[in-house]
Amino acid sequence: MTTRRTFVTAVAGAGSFCIFGTSLRAAATGFWNKKLSTDWSPEEILQLTNRSPWAKETNLDFEAADDPTPVPGSGSPYAGENGNGRGGTIERPAGVMKRAPVLARWESAQPIRDALLAPLPHAFDGHYVISLSNVPPTAMNAALNRRRPAGSPEPTITLEAMQEELQAAATLGVAGKDPAGAGIVRRMTGSESTYLFGFSKEFLTLTANDREAVFALHTLRVSVKAKFELKDMVYRGKLAV
Repeated sequence: MTTRRTFVTAVAGAGSFCIFGTSLRAAATGFWNKKLSTDWSPEEILQLTNRSPWAKETNLDFEAADDPTPVPGSGSPYAGENGNGRGGTIERPAGVMKRAPVLARWESAQPIRDALLAPLPHAFDGHYVISLSNVPPTAMNAALNRRRPAGSPEPTITLEAMQEELQAAATLGVAGKDPAGAGIVRRMTGSESTYLFGFSKEFLTLTANDREAVFALHTLRVSVKAKFELKDMVYRGKLAV
């Protein structure tokens, strides 16, 4: 028998997208503001945690890169010995740009916590926390951002190094205010495809008067952006972030 607890455990990692019969406009009526969280159905929990004001489907663009490929004679047409136009050798990335659907979710929002029935790690206290789920393993490899001599061995990439790369590249911002950089990044326990990004509330104050919050992650080879409409992120009469 499937209980609410076992169902919540199954969706906690945000590992799947679901198509709902109702539109987002209908979802905006906000069952989360009309019913106690203990009365939410499994279908409503799935909607709240996968497609709601706090959960946005978006795309992650990334380059599945390997060693750069030397391309001889591809420099300036006016370069090269004796002006023969061949030019010098340049490096062209060997990877191919790819796109993957991912889910960005505002994990620190109270309705998400009420739906998942689990607290965030204490390291994220005092932070807005946004998760990025369904991330292809190769997309978050820190090696994608580093050039290395052709033929050299693949460097050993640790989880800590990867998280530092992501921390330096993630921002959260609203119009008219300086964006906040990520103060902490962690891979979600038990999931190799979900990352948590924490942004200190001390450096970015969000209010009901702010219109849109934008989470962005941009490295040399990875790019993703998710937009959250703050006016819709109201729970029990308060902005829930």
